[in-house]
Amino acid sequence: MQRSRLVVGWPWNSPFSFTQCMESMLQLRHPEGWDTTFVRGTGHSSARRHIDICEKALRLGADLICIVGSDQVYQPDMLCRLVARFQEGYEVVAAMVPTRGFLPFQGMQPFEPMAWRMKTLTELSPDGKPSKREFRTLADDADMVHRIKPTDGGMQRVDFVGSGVVLFHRDHLLALTPPWFYETIQIETQARIANMDCRWIMRLKTEADAQVWIDTTLKVTHLHIFEIDESFPGRFADWANQDATPDPAITQYRNPAELGNFMQTNGKPMGGQKSYQEWQQHVTTLGENEGKA
Repeated sequence: MQRSRLVVGWPWNSPFSFTQCMESMLQLRHPEGWDTTFVRGTGHSSARRHIDICEKALRLGADLICIVGSDQVYQPDMLCRLVARFQEGYEVVAAMVPTRGFLPFQGMQPFEPMAWRMKTLTELSPDGKPSKREFRTLADDADMVHRIKPTDGGMQRVDFVGSGVVLFHRDHLLALTPPWFYETIQIETQARIANMDCRWIMRLKTEADAQVWIDTTLKVTHLHIFEIDESFPGRFADWANQDATPDPAITQYRNPAELGNFMQTNGKPMGGQKSYQEWQQHVTTLGENEGKA
């Protein structure tokens, strides 16, 4: 019996990727009954890298294709949950990813996840008298779209979302008129407008007749590098609380009084208060206590 094939691809041209992302991708569990392969999408632009993923996936005989970012961190069961949603009848499944920045419209907050759906006729015209109006952009016609919020439910219809995490069938891809992905460039300045993935999601509906869904129960974090200034102690004061759950890759609550003295590389304990044997016994005791907890 022929097994189904899932191809997971990340669009990334640089040979260097976020190590936290790679670590989480290595921990991703493969869906039972699916041959799972990972590929890297390369190319001169985001669109070309996305196309490269899809071309490689088709050559490998993929039934399902999943695009993920290499600057994100994933839950180990994410692929299993995405495939399960597809098997339940959800044609295309995406996840919400926190924005790496700030979009100052529709009341959004910095780093807030973003996804939208077009409002229904009832939502647009509660009085039952819809007016003919063409949708232009999310900024120009904000009143025509509804911002997706996790509080609205686990699975929600979506029309605009990025490609940070999205699972789709090969037939939906093949139903699109090439190019599958394309950039929007301002002619005068050659600046790139970051709407390539959102437009592609809309095309899945208009050209491939596929409904896209957001699974708000999937949690994905977005990695970033930024400057740390004097405002950070106030912003992250909760990390000084031992009951908080900060990112352990950055900082975690430590009580030096409980840890005892660290050993220096010259073999002598810091401060000379504990011998090496005393320190080893202290570490052993801590481990035994953690095991009992």
